[in-house]
Amino acid sequence: MGDANGEAVLVTGGGSGIGRELVRLFIDDGARVLVASLVQEELDGLTREFAAHGGRLAVLQCDLSRPGAARDLLDWCDANGWVIDTLVNNAGFATYADVVDEDLARVETMIALNVVALTELSALFGARMKARGKGSILNVGSTAGMVASARFACYGGTKAYVNQFTFALRAELKPHGVSVTLLTPGAVGTRFAEAARIDRFSGKSMMKDMFAAGKASTPGEIAKAAYRGLRKGKPQVLVGKGAGFTGLARHLPQWVLPGLVKNA
Repeated sequence: MGDANGEAVLVTGGGSGIGRELVRLFIDDGARVLVASLVQEELDGLTREFAAHGGRLAVLQCDLSRPGAARDLLDWCDANGWVIDTLVNNAGFATYADVVDEDLARVETMIALNVVALTELSALFGARMKARGKGSILNVGSTAGMVASARFACYGGTKAYVNQFTFALRAELKPHGVSVTLLTPGAVGTRFAEAARIDRFSGKSMMKDMFAAGKASTPGEIAKAAYRGLRKGKPQVLVGKGAGFTGLARHLPQWVLPGLVKNA
């Protein structure tokens, strides 16, 4: 996977799911990894798991949906000697409901985390990478941002932003030696469904049925594909259950799609 010795990596939302699997891959490759996450219990678990890895893991409990959190995280890195070579913007969550039935306070928090924090972290750490003439960024988007779907209007909207933002950021930073990769996974068997409250949905839902039947991709599968793509400097890693449908969806008018996947 390449020589990552001496590499300093920041992974947001690295306490579980895809983020946790990526942490393992980076550490196995010799990197030092800083994990920023809201959930202290998950960070404690990571600390125990990697206790024997020569102090190459550091953890920081923080709420990245809070205004100013990205700047505070950069300041923490400066104060503690972390010059970030690779940034993984993995933190995020979904909501699953018709827009008019959404908890708008929760939607606002989701937008702050999925969109605002990711944008600010990319800008702040990306500026440092640009100045050094090297670095890499992995942003976790989603196939939900590629195919409009009822009940995912708000979440899909945030990921559509991430997808487009990342491609544009790649074009801006590439001339300065910084590689930017977009991960667009399909359904993944993490705590995603629980956090989005898909499991509580009472109507017809292919998404609910897929998670209930254990047919979603594993976090390990997605993380390995993302890691390989990042190391190779790929613009996009499209992987996981449902990823193939996005290719077909590109040939259809976008307004048609929510009707076709109305029981998603």
